[in-house]
Amino acid sequence: MKLNFDEDQINLLNKIGFDFDITGDLSDDEILEIDEKVSDYFAYHGIKDTDEVNEVGLACESIIDILSDL
Repeated sequence: MKLNFDEDQINLLNKIGFDFDITGDLSDDEILEIDEKVSDYFAYHGIKDTDEVNEVGLACESIIDILSDL
């Protein structure tokens, strides 16, 4: 399944790092891996010290939203 990530989302996914082309046709296992890694990245980098979501967190949330609509 090919997902339509925008440029900011693709940049974040590339920063997180995957062993497959995130812009290509994705298997169910690859989609699950994206979900797991983005969720972990959000937990470590997406929340400010004041418990507010930062810019990275918003990008993570937008990716998670795409995946949750599948």
